[in-house]
Amino acid sequence: MREKKEFERGSLYTITNYVWCFLLGNFYFTITNILFIIAWLSINPKGTPSFNILTVISLLPTGPALVALLSAMGKLVREHDIDMTKDFFKAYRKNFLEALFYWTILLIILSIFYIDIIYFNTNVKFKLVKNILLVVAFIIISMAFYIFPIISRFYLRIKDVLKISFYYTIKKIHITILNLVCLGGLSYISMKTSSPILFFFFWSVFCFLIMFNEKSILVEIEEKYVSSKGKYQSPQ
Repeated sequence: MREKKEFERGSLYTITNYVWCFLLGNFYFTITNILFIIAWLSINPKGTPSFNILTVISLLPTGPALVALLSAMGKLVREHDIDMTKDFFKAYRKNFLEALFYWTILLIILSIFYIDIIYFNTNVKFKLVKNILLVVAFIIISMAFYIFPIISRFYLRIKDVLKISFYYTIKKIHITILNLVCLGGLSYISMKTSSPILFFFFWSVFCFLIMFNEKSILVEIEEKYVSSKGKYQSPQ
């Protein structure tokens, strides 16, 4: 009976700790994206999304915040207990410039693709080109699911990060699809629910799922492609 109570207390602590980490992590993610929130609500008082250059610029801080959250959630996956405040802001400072670089490139590429697809969508003659752009955009987004977790853990050259990300996007296609399903599912739930608590969980839970899905991949990268001296070995 005593062992059962200790088990229940341990389980309750674990669940409570995870919930607290999710809430606190998403709170920090929100405050580090305050620029986007202000710009979004200023341009769209009713909260309806729209695409414009100000929105894109206001999204720039999201990259470093996303990598910081991935880093913290990755540590939670590995160690099951973290200091969210310390780990989030430590990762935010350490990875800020690198995360900002990759995120800016991603925003620019996807913004250009978005404009082109909207333009080609009005002309049937460009249907093939539009479809090609959609496929390329899909590949880039899929690679991003690996790029940001990788830079949250390792320091590698740009071409190496891109090479590894593309390699695992194809090799681990089931993980790639699972990541997309997680994004789509949680996005759908957050849009359909009227509960702010569930939306408050969204980004932390999403990052946790991504790091959980790629746990073995990150271990493999560390063992196969990052030597003890930190040198990269190209995947065969």
